[in-house]
Amino acid sequence: MATLRTGQTTDMSSQSYSDSTLKVADDFFSIEPKDTDSPKDKENSYTPDWKKYHGQYREIPELRAVIDKLASWTFGRGIIADEANKKKLSKIKGFGKDSPRSVLKNQWRTALICGDSFGEIIKDNQGRTTNLKPLNPGTIKTITSQSGIIKRYEQWINGTQIGEPFEPDAIYHLSHERIADEGHGIPFPEALEKLLEARGEALEDLRILYHRNIKPIQFFEVETSDQTKLNEVEATINKAYKKSENVVIPTGVIKEIKHSSTAQYSTLDSLPYVKFLVRQFITACGMPEVVMGWGAETTEAASKIIIVAYEQEIWDMKLYNEDQAKAQLGIEFEIEPAPSIMDELQKDNQKDKGQVKELNVNPKKDG
Repeated sequence: MATLRTGQTTDMSSQSYSDSTLKVADDFFSIEPKDTDSPKDKENSYTPDWKKYHGQYREIPELRAVIDKLASWTFGRGIIADEANKKKLSKIKGFGKDSPRSVLKNQWRTALICGDSFGEIIKDNQGRTTNLKPLNPGTIKTITSQSGIIKRYEQWINGTQIGEPFEPDAIYHLSHERIADEGHGIPFPEALEKLLEARGEALEDLRILYHRNIKPIQFFEVETSDQTKLNEVEATINKAYKKSENVVIPTGVIKEIKHSSTAQYSTLDSLPYVKFLVRQFITACGMPEVVMGWGAETTEAASKIIIVAYEQEIWDMKLYNEDQAKAQLGIEFEIEPAPSIMDELQKDNQKDKGQVKELNVNPKKDG
């Protein structure tokens, strides 16, 4: 795949095409084939790249907002369970101050960020679950057999294994969109990396452009070559700029002041490009603009249809978390979903049917 970045120059004379390799020059876009991370050895180890994706989550507000909203919508308005399962849930307190919902939501948000999340299932002497303690996914190795079955989990910190390995049923493990025979999930930001880079570059360039319009770089030609005097002049001018004060220079010291030339393409309106990148990012995330708080170009009817499609994805995440809690923790519950736009659409549909029926009660006869 092409590795060029914004700002790099391209030597058009080097573009070529080779029939023997069926590859194009770096200047042309191509998609490389990719196989799954299949088990190959008797024991296979995988650790999520937590630092990389967690860094993106903490630094990029749009990404953080999307993941947070997905987690919030997934866990809706709360957890519904019978008395026996409520009693089991009440024991889950995470680090001591969590609620069952916040612990489970944390596990799912973490899985979205780096593909997998892990929580140590704490049990009493009778094998009953007494707590669920979230773990740093960047420290957990998932060990699978050659057939792809999880054999154990290990915790490693700074190259040293901590404690004894965990048995498979001692860890609450969520995987986001696990595919084929891979023993791990897919980080939500993985396919967004190019967009995130472009967005960061555009914002940095725009920031520099606006800053240079307010505080342009200036070159002062002075009537001396003495370095000490040059340093004094530079310090005086910089101090004046910093404090926005007037500066007094003796006659004959400064010969001429030259402003930096306008950068190429700096007259372009960069904001539409930044907005385009953000919109592309949100679209790639599968997050409707109206959910993010804007959508001026979207009609009310279109927004409702978009939300309906989005809700199906949320229901899939909701059911996954319910199923995993039942299978791994032995706790059965239902997540109360957020209010659905489908309810409003059904009411509107019934209202429209009623209006049509009313209009046809006494149809006007011809003649």
